[in-house]
Amino acid sequence: MTDRDIVKKDIEELYLGNLGTVEFDLDLPSAGKNGSTITWQSGNLAFMNHEGKVTRPAYGRGNREVPLTARFTCGAYTEEKQYIVTVLEAHNQIEVEEIFPIALEAAAGETVRLPSASAVRTRDGRVIAHLIDWEDGLERVWDQPGTFSVRGVLKDTSISVAGEVRVTACPAPEAARPQKLAAAFPDGVTLLEGSSFHAAQERMHDYLLRTNPDQWLYNFRRAAGLSTRNAPAMTGWDSPSGLLRGHSAGHYLSALALCWHATGDREIRQKAVYMVDALKECQDAFAVQEGYHPGFLSAYSEEQFDLLEEYTPYPKIWAPYYTLHKILDGLLDLHRLAGIEKAFEIASGIGDWVYARLSRLNHEKRVRMWGIYIAGEYGGMNESMAELYRITGKKDYLDAARYFDNDRLFYPLEQNVDALTGMHANQHIPQIVGAMKLYEVTGERRYYSIAERFWSLVSGSRMYAIGGAGESEMFHEPRKIAGLLTKSTSESCATYNMLKLTKELYQYRPDAAYMDYYERAVTNHILSSCDHRPTSGSTYFLSMLPRAVKDFDASGNSCCHGTGLESHFKYVESIYYAGEDCVYINLFLPSRLCLEGFALTMRTEEAYPGKIHITIESDLSTVPSRKLRIRKPFWTDENVVIRLNGVDCAAPLRDGYFTVAVDQPGTSELDVEFSCGLRFEKAPDRPDYFTVHYGPYVLAALTTSEERLSLKSKEPETAFVREENRPLAFRCKENGVLFIPFEKVWREEYQVYIREV
Repeated sequence: MTDRDIVKKDIEELYLGNLGTVEFDLDLPSAGKNGSTITWQSGNLAFMNHEGKVTRPAYGRGNREVPLTARFTCGAYTEEKQYIVTVLEAHNQIEVEEIFPIALEAAAGETVRLPSASAVRTRDGRVIAHLIDWEDGLERVWDQPGTFSVRGVLKDTSISVAGEVRVTACPAPEAARPQKLAAAFPDGVTLLEGSSFHAAQERMHDYLLRTNPDQWLYNFRRAAGLSTRNAPAMTGWDSPSGLLRGHSAGHYLSALALCWHATGDREIRQKAVYMVDALKECQDAFAVQEGYHPGFLSAYSEEQFDLLEEYTPYPKIWAPYYTLHKILDGLLDLHRLAGIEKAFEIASGIGDWVYARLSRLNHEKRVRMWGIYIAGEYGGMNESMAELYRITGKKDYLDAARYFDNDRLFYPLEQNVDALTGMHANQHIPQIVGAMKLYEVTGERRYYSIAERFWSLVSGSRMYAIGGAGESEMFHEPRKIAGLLTKSTSESCATYNMLKLTKELYQYRPDAAYMDYYERAVTNHILSSCDHRPTSGSTYFLSMLPRAVKDFDASGNSCCHGTGLESHFKYVESIYYAGEDCVYINLFLPSRLCLEGFALTMRTEEAYPGKIHITIESDLSTVPSRKLRIRKPFWTDENVVIRLNGVDCAAPLRDGYFTVAVDQPGTSELDVEFSCGLRFEKAPDRPDYFTVHYGPYVLAALTTSEERLSLKSKEPETAFVREENRPLAFRCKENGVLFIPFEKVWREEYQVYIREV
């Protein structure tokens, strides 16, 4: 036989077994039966290496297809053949210590939907959410009052589950509903020049001015069969072959809306109008094509949605409703902030399409879809559909918003149990933001309680010092921080969504604790995530390892690049809030608030963040007196001085706010001095690990050391000396290392967590 014949024969005769259900390592031969040599290349090393060693996906993550390429060589002839190996997810090996009580209440004749998941405590002490297979399905109706038992098993096990449903003659009265007590000002707030926040805003503003809208439209026009107008293709996750293509364009729409709102730049609004006109053309083009349904708009066909309904796992499909949410949310932002009516017309069409698609599926099928790892991720679709309902009153949109209720996340929170361990952080935070929107439009107390509990669990026990949460995108055990100081901490988009949630909750309970978290996260994570050049670059993770360097994604079009396009225009959102008879001052950023007959100009000293000067201009013609409620930040002590027009004034403290009444027309000058110094914050799981802070700033050590820095001193004020020429730089006396605010670290090597010796 010739060399070619030998290779062909060996390819024909090689049999690797059943590659459709692989659970064990493969035996990959290095030679064919007829004499060729064989080398192997795995297309996904996470699940199979080049030698055939298999690592099965964790239970619940779905099977994975791995392309495996064999290269056959004999003499001068070489040929390749690709095999597709399906590696099965690991079996469920859960050992249960406790299943938390499942108890529901309903009125006679009402359809009861049993929770598809419950909180479970495992024998190794973890509390997780686990799916349930109920006997006779998820939906029941009891016509008569009484207490009824329901039974099932934990999914993929033989472990029994029991629940109880108490049926009454009429619905039980709801607990009191929290009402909105404060609201962000819809407009009239601008940042003043001179702060890092304004600089970050203007860098992103400059980037948006240089963007080519036709590039962002490339995938939409291509999918709709329209000319791409010779525009360059998108890159990274949004490349023409990417399964998440289109998501960044949604963020781009929101960024244009937010930029217009923050800056009033007419060129930005013109770009937004162009995008909306083009997207309407794409939506209309889809509508007349065979196989598409009215209202559909995406950067790919409806196929991914079809496959999701067949429970197709990631990475064959990649979160089609997540991508759709970014587009829908961007359109709603353009309508809300830029007043572009056509954007709402497109959004309504998408809403109609979503309702038509999901209303034909039963509850059990939808719940199963949302439980599929990554493929079932839907961003904040419940939020956007509820917003469409708020604007229009169209019940279809409210029904569609409820279709996204995710029992695996929601029900353990209703059980008042922390079962977040093992959940994907940014997959689930937007769902909670959606729960808050559903509370806004329905008044159903359960949605508010779910959101409030979730926020407390994340901010209270899963937060790094910079305000970020999650490691390798996942929630881990509560209070485990020092044990998870890796290169993959604090995904930026997760913090973006936590800030959205904080803003919503604050409106119902304007407590300073919410804005303490907000200030920490926006200053030390969001501001720290921005490239110091106008590249649009944003960090994905912010490493907590020694000798870390920030990595700014400017072309990968990741999820965090998308939220990064928006975040730096949102600084104006929570500086000031309007109360029933007051103005809340929450963030101490150089800024101006202009209302009819009233204006505030706030100036602060970056190097001395406790010193705040506010100029108040008021004619008091519409309101005889204005109350200012000034947040007492968590980083100060009781030494607070407040002077109005140079005179010390009594300012009572309540709910974390000092109240100052301004009842003189004309111009008044208000000075606030909070004590501000260095302090250490200990990690909750290891008191010998800590971070260094100055006022609101987390300080990072600029060091190339491979080892984690250690300090003997327990008194921060004596451990450092302030640099004379850099007021926000502090030199450690023990080792000479310079510490600066984390947000000012750019390309330097750094570390944040220090060890006490």
